[in-house]
Amino acid sequence: MTQQTPPPVSRAQRTLSYIAAALVVVSLVCIAAVLIGSAVGGMPEQGSGEGLWPAVFLFPLIAFPIAFVLIIVVIVIAGRQRSRAAKAAAEATATPPATPKTGPKGRR
Repeated sequence: MTQQTPPPVSRAQRTLSYIAAALVVVSLVCIAAVLIGSAVGGMPEQGSGEGLWPAVFLFPLIAFPIAFVLIIVVIVIAGRQRSRAAKAAAEATATPPATPKTGPKGRR
């Protein structure tokens, strides 16, 4: 069996992956803050509907779908990169096509 090295990760893939991970982590922190805030009693029902709480509520609703789309984009980019690498490897190992034999002129 041959050893195959994986293709290098592009800068766009790495950046999109980090952004998606950051969005998910911050969203989970926001959800934890909402849970802790409701346990402590600092939620809008107790009169704290101003300030930072609306953003804490809204951020996961926006960030999770964006992170999901970014993950799909990273998967598509990786698939396209692997497809190109497979095509290049197949072309490199392919045997050159045989030259067609031509008959006498006038005959097909």
